[in-house]
Amino acid sequence: MKEVLTAEEMRQRDERATSLFAIPSLLLMESAGRSVVETIEREIGSLRSKSLLIFCGKGNNGGDGFVAARYALHSGAEVTVVLLSNPTEFTGDLKTNFDILRRSSHHHLRIVRSFSASFRSVHYDGIVDAMFGISFHGALTGEYAKIAKWINAQRKSFVVAVDISSGCNATTGEVQTIAVKADVTVTMGRPKTGMFLGKGTEHSGKIAVVDIEIPSVPLKRNSATFLVEEDDVIEQLPRRPRTANKNSAGKIFVLAGSKGLTGAALLSSSSALKSGAGLVVLGIPEKVFSSIARRTLEVMPMPLPSTADGTFALAALPQIYKRIAWADVVILGPGISLNAETKKVVHDIVLHSAKPLVIDADGLNALSEDVPLLLKRKSKPVILTPHIGEFSRLVKLPPEEIETNKLEIARSFAKRFNVVLVLKGAPTVIAAANGTAFINSTGNAGMATAGSGDVLSGIVAALLGQKMEPTAAAFASVFIHGMAGDIAALKIGEMGMVAGDIAHTIPHALHYLMEESHGTSN
Repeated sequence: MKEVLTAEEMRQRDERATSLFAIPSLLLMESAGRSVVETIEREIGSLRSKSLLIFCGKGNNGGDGFVAARYALHSGAEVTVVLLSNPTEFTGDLKTNFDILRRSSHHHLRIVRSFSASFRSVHYDGIVDAMFGISFHGALTGEYAKIAKWINAQRKSFVVAVDISSGCNATTGEVQTIAVKADVTVTMGRPKTGMFLGKGTEHSGKIAVVDIEIPSVPLKRNSATFLVEEDDVIEQLPRRPRTANKNSAGKIFVLAGSKGLTGAALLSSSSALKSGAGLVVLGIPEKVFSSIARRTLEVMPMPLPSTADGTFALAALPQIYKRIAWADVVILGPGISLNAETKKVVHDIVLHSAKPLVIDADGLNALSEDVPLLLKRKSKPVILTPHIGEFSRLVKLPPEEIETNKLEIARSFAKRFNVVLVLKGAPTVIAAANGTAFINSTGNAGMATAGSGDVLSGIVAALLGQKMEPTAAAFASVFIHGMAGDIAALKIGEMGMVAGDIAHTIPHALHYLMEESHGTSN
């Protein structure tokens, strides 16, 4: 599993590697600059006779840019280097590499102190952003903001960011004003969390992680973050034995639906079956039983006492607990409404159910009125699947504040309440009770559609019912959900995709992963 670091963790790793292994920082800068040019050549081909524009700041990122300029010249490129500070201010490795470049006096090299109109009117095959590195925070202003705006307008130029797009926070992905939109970000050693969070995703482009030979060293931190990729999910998926039967493949009890909100119940329950569950019973208020029952085939509908509003009544609890005793996993919440009596049903189940729980949608909204119930619960494996609005109500923080520190707030909540938290979004973040966090790598904008989260709850419950460890079930489910969405987008496009399209392609995603699993093991 690929580790993802914050800016501080990467800084600490660089410093400890340099001090423990006596690796000259000049050598690391040389490797970084060379890797930038190698990446460009992989992406756009030979640099011979191509024009390259490199913006260099006054930090180590600028030093990487000077090294890249040198290697680009060796590859036959025509290179223009724009200095964004006075060379008299250069010190250390930055000065060393600037002096080496300046003394080369290459006839294809231009070094300029200002980016004047004459340079702005020229087309460049490639543009390299080496203005700011991962220590940047705040907002791009003045000349830097103007340059970022100009770079983003060069549609026909291939844009490369060195380590992180200038203007983007390498830890949170926050962009306060403007940031460079790169086609590729060449990042050193490890990917940075900000490339996957907030606006970092849309500014990073393709992420090329390059090894500049920094030895792996232990970091002083409380917890780690990982990027979930295909191989990570393949190795976690349950293998169904030939002797499996419907009872051994996972029995799921879904408590979902209410008057006017029956679609959520159908999507959640059917998705559990499409994800490999052997048996799914859908508990629904009796007032909407007939409308749901005629739309289910494999899912078994179960009518339960309802309120006058067509929602779950407290009188349903005896039957609910009987069915919970039968189930391996319980899904609680999709489309159950905000009825006051139904909220009491949710609180009772959270408090007294001993079975693994997947709580979603209105189940989370009910729980938000008494979150400490989670600390008194009997069930140990509890997976919560909120979107940002539902999570806002759980933690009593505005969504904007959560987005600026998404990983740490999710991690803190999961640790405090001993749950697995699936915080849905772009990207979805998964936080385990031990503090480990995961960032998902699948999915697309077409999945921003009503019912998509209901589909996810069914996948999570199905994998949990097939005896997967809760954290693995959570991150694997999110990956599969996103992959199903990606397959649907390939077939019909992102515009107009609906949740049912995602549910329909779950088996296709699972089939692909299982086939890859067989290929890997052979």
